[in-house]
Amino acid sequence: MSIQTAERTGPAFHGVEETDDRRFYLIGDHRLISTTTATGVIAKDALMQYAANQAVQGVFAELPAIVIASRIKPCGNTYSRCDHDRTERCDRCPCIECKACVGRWLADRHKANTARRADEGTRAHDVAEWWSLTGEIKPHDQDIAPYVQAFQAFVAEYGLTPESFLLSEALVVNRGAGYAGTTDGVVRFRADATQAAAKLVSRVTLIPWKKADKLGLTVDLVVDFKSREGEGPQFYPEQALQLTGYRHAPILRLKNSDIEHPMLPTDGGMLVQLRPDGVSTRLAVTTERTYRRGFLYALGLTKWLIEEGPAAVSSHTFVLPETIAARKRKAEKDAAPASTAEPAPAAA
Repeated sequence: MSIQTAERTGPAFHGVEETDDRRFYLIGDHRLISTTTATGVIAKDALMQYAANQAVQGVFAELPAIVIASRIKPCGNTYSRCDHDRTERCDRCPCIECKACVGRWLADRHKANTARRADEGTRAHDVAEWWSLTGEIKPHDQDIAPYVQAFQAFVAEYGLTPESFLLSEALVVNRGAGYAGTTDGVVRFRADATQAAAKLVSRVTLIPWKKADKLGLTVDLVVDFKSREGEGPQFYPEQALQLTGYRHAPILRLKNSDIEHPMLPTDGGMLVQLRPDGVSTRLAVTTERTYRRGFLYALGLTKWLIEEGPAAVSSHTFVLPETIAARKRKAEKDAAPASTAEPAPAAA
């Protein structure tokens, strides 16, 4: 792994805060929106379809139980939250048998699968990161073996080595714009490594691939690995915005470090999709135009929804003038210093 030598110590990194499907990075006095939270503001029809399909699959898988549940009145505890361990049960626990409880289970079925997929993706990323640092595939669970094999196919196709990874997982920071995110890395592709690499360099530089191979040209790309359970490649526009946010952040921090470096200069961005049936790569447009007209718009909308959105429809936003005047008088009274003057002596 290689990075620029310029560095400085930045404010302490205090961790990640997650609230209502939103993620924030806490660095010094800054609470920075994550890139994925910013791009998450974009409606994703595919995720809505996925959630619906998960519910349908659950219906057919548990049809007898669902028929029985349809005849059982709601227990009244469907949405109660108990503080005890899930292995225990109390009188306030959802029964998981009535119509309401089973209906909620079907509606939320996609959440459990999404959490499982996120966990698989995280573990596959860890294997890829370890390889980029050591050149070794570390032991891993069998459930992510197909994604690890797809990663190995990717590095073989483009003739990559650990030295090709100029940067592995790192935190990128843009305090001015108010966001941060974790990038999978910056990879250098050499045209003389493989024919696939030569053609990739050719697409980025617009130089014929045979000439690029002969000249030994290289391109440095911000890379983001995506694991996909289904067959065949599938890419989405918001993934390009995510890469764009990473590429245009001015500062980066190595993992578990408060040392800050200038972001590495790059030639573009690439999505690498790891699937059980193989691997697909896709160059993404991560230009200044995409940053300003795409990513920053999504970021601005996210900020508005967080900071001003609730007040836009609050019953407390538009108040009567009399109420405003009363609040002002109360504030002035509370702010006025207490009188220290001695009381006048009583008349004889």
